[in-house]
Amino acid sequence: METDRLNALTDLTQAFTQRPGTVAVHIASKTDPALSVSVNTAQSLPSASVIKAAIACAAVDKPGLDLAQTIRRADLNDTFYCSILHAFDETDTLSLKTLIGLMIIVSDNPATSAVLDTVGMDTVNAWLRENGLTETNIAIGFDDASLGAPLRANLTNADDCLTLLKLIDRAPRYGFIKRMLANNLRNERIPKKLPDDAVIAHKTGTLSGLVHDVAIIESPVASYYLVVLADGLEEDATFARNLAAYSEAVYAIMTA
Repeated sequence: METDRLNALTDLTQAFTQRPGTVAVHIASKTDPALSVSVNTAQSLPSASVIKAAIACAAVDKPGLDLAQTIRRADLNDTFYCSILHAFDETDTLSLKTLIGLMIIVSDNPATSAVLDTVGMDTVNAWLRENGLTETNIAIGFDDASLGAPLRANLTNADDCLTLLKLIDRAPRYGFIKRMLANNLRNERIPKKLPDDAVIAHKTGTLSGLVHDVAIIESPVASYYLVVLADGLEEDATFARNLAAYSEAVYAIMTA
């Protein structure tokens, strides 16, 4: 039975990754270590907003950093683009933990800049190295000038993304980050076609030609990690729909 499931996952994943561009996939069961499929998992790719989950973890682990400390809305970086922070009065204050939530749940870039400025880029890079994410880095922030092509300097791979998901899933101190990921409002990829009783703690990343989603998937009948990183795509929206269908197919096999 397990051999049949592994073969089915392998065939499905090989077919899914055979397309223009680079697609990396990592599937790993939380209950059966042998049930694991990987394609292009060592391939270095821009991390886009997936790195925000690691920034959150580095904030938790920074010695002496109080997540309850507050920052005035007026002191945050402004942006030309839409931001949930524009809904707040300039006299409002937000805790660092709240800003982490906005960074994760709606992937807000000014909130990310505030967290990253507080934690420090060097601290995040040190956290990555210390926790085994040796192929992941952050060299560019999320201010307006850094968005788009410059953001491609931040790199990761699917192996490191799986390591990050496992850290968030297993370490109690990251429990609130996992809850935030489970309340992500961008659900058009891995979660889109999964059943309502499945809890999907996930983080997306998007750039032109790049579509990522990394997830912890838990339901009454399945529990596994799914990492999908894709770059050099011809059509982002089409790939996102294909990713949703692939995720549905993976779930069906994992629950068979």
